[in-house]
Amino acid sequence: MGISFSARQVPTSMSKTFLLTSESDPVGNAIASLLADSAGFERVFGDEERLSDLGAGDVLLAGDPFAEAGRDIDVTGPGFVQFLGCRPSVELVDRLVESGTTVAGISPVIAPRVANRVAGFGGPLRVKPGASWGVIGLGEIGAEVARKVTATGGSVVIADIRTPRLGLLAELNVRRYSLDLLVAGSDAISVHVHLGPTASPLISGRELGLMKPGAVLINTSHPSVVDEKAVVEALSAGTLAGYATDCPGEVISGVDESLASPGKLFITTNPLTNQVGAAQQIAKFVAANIQAFRDGSGVEGMIDLVDFPTVGDPSFWSSRMSPRQD
Repeated sequence: MGISFSARQVPTSMSKTFLLTSESDPVGNAIASLLADSAGFERVFGDEERLSDLGAGDVLLAGDPFAEAGRDIDVTGPGFVQFLGCRPSVELVDRLVESGTTVAGISPVIAPRVANRVAGFGGPLRVKPGASWGVIGLGEIGAEVARKVTATGGSVVIADIRTPRLGLLAELNVRRYSLDLLVAGSDAISVHVHLGPTASPLISGRELGLMKPGAVLINTSHPSVVDEKAVVEALSAGTLAGYATDCPGEVISGVDESLASPGKLFITTNPLTNQVGAAQQIAKFVAANIQAFRDGSGVEGMIDLVDFPTVGDPSFWSSRMSPRQD
């Protein structure tokens, strides 16, 4: 991102800033180091009751423990919640936004790292140069993946329930398809969506059945976005050529190693935040966002309300989006 933000520039308002992460979290530790001397800053470890002390001018920096358990926590007080992980609960985000809270994620700063990981999966999955990629979800991360693919000679189609901002498709040199057409026509499919509150995975046996022979699937969003059981069945049957993920669920984590030996299944559980310099980069981004919130100048990576109850419904993606929008 190239954001420069020194410890002396951190806002010194008496408004409170609570950091809620585990003690071993590298991002939390980097933020604590950067903000340690700022007025009103406090790190709380699993003490959710303290969150009731936060008011409209206060900030909550929420790590994964909060993002996972937050749906059960009454936290409508802070004016700004900055999530520090890549996969906050949509249910929680909706509740916060509806209460008037400004909510942001780290997508702007982590997107290039995700794009590099997706491209890295392409090698072992044997994705050929110039392949057709389908990118599901055109947020900060999906857009960065599209840039990465087109820059290396691939073509990209995208599917998203939201209408892309004016000019973005032309800027990225991509076309917008329905989910069905994207799935049926792509050599490699990469999923970049938030987990919605529906029980239905976005990529189920239905979508896997539409994929062309030799197609591969990459999931860096959330294990529940895909039907992992259907993925394993498709890999075993040979109808899906390969699957790569950095967020394996119980099914993929416990799969028979025989699937990995032919080069069909690739898993990494190493968080992107563990990469060299990532925690410090995110800490500077967060500090800049805190200042932007308090200055009223607008934060980066804002998460808006989306009509997520329809995300897991293939009929929405198929019928409510035109096959192509240039």
